[in-house]
Amino acid sequence: MRVTPFLLVALLLTASTQVIATSEQSSMWIDARRGADGGVLGALEIPLTNETTDSETLLNYSEMIPVVEVYTATWCFNCVTTEQALDEAIGDSDIMRIHYHRHRSEPEDPFGNNATEHRWESTYGDASNAEAGLSRVAPSTVFDGERMHLGTSPSSSTLTNDYSTSLATGSSWSFIGTAQFSVSVTESGETKFSWNITDLSVDNDDVHWTFTLTPWLLFVEDSASFPDGSNGVEDYLHVLHDAIELDGLEGSMIVESPSAWDGDDVSAVLLIDWSKRGPSVCCGPSLPGPGMVAVLLCFLVASLPSRRER
Repeated sequence: MRVTPFLLVALLLTASTQVIATSEQSSMWIDARRGADGGVLGALEIPLTNETTDSETLLNYSEMIPVVEVYTATWCFNCVTTEQALDEAIGDSDIMRIHYHRHRSEPEDPFGNNATEHRWESTYGDASNAEAGLSRVAPSTVFDGERMHLGTSPSSSTLTNDYSTSLATGSSWSFIGTAQFSVSVTESGETKFSWNITDLSVDNDDVHWTFTLTPWLLFVEDSASFPDGSNGVEDYLHVLHDAIELDGLEGSMIVESPSAWDGDDVSAVLLIDWSKRGPSVCCGPSLPGPGMVAVLLCFLVASLPSRRER
């Protein structure tokens, strides 16, 4: 029976190490949705060329790629630094990138509109404002709709390492099911978009939480040339031109797609947000925090038999 305290000490040390490691990792970013528990489940994409008439995509959740959202501007020199670090972190990985360009009260940047600003501020504005005092900060980078990185100062050895860690962390929750997204041209020449995400659900038996899915229709241009951008990039990638919050998990809508800035490279993107609500404390056991671990360790060490007692 004398080995029991030693086993408890070992277990508590392991728990403490896990807690500290998780704390150090999460300190690389801030929660992107302040006051809310949510993220981006994934996205489906359909290219919209001049020849597009009817197209449909059906993906299982496991086939959906991670989403990285970036807030930027054509005058933002720091954005060049963060986007280069993001390129290095992503490498050859298949990632959906969406770049929001500053629009409101903007003297130079020609991209974006009030709807793209609304999408960013309504989703990430509170977290940005709490951390930086502004609801729109260029550069900002958000992974999976959950983890926000502001500015160019790394929290670890490099900014690339910060971003790589965020990418590897992945979504907080796993889902199951399929999502459908299609585009068709009506007889009158209008473009109709249809979606169905009713089959998606969280892959967890925890009935203590309620999950809500919210679909968005986004229009993203692969590359837009703007030589007048004062940060010298000239060709701006993954440019978000419009954002529409869709009503319901299933439906159709006639939408006039925004024209490409240049070329023929706009895509329609069905982005799916998730949010969770329920009890603030769930029923499962949790690991003790580092402070509690230290107290318990002291108590256990004090209770160990001394040589004199033997």
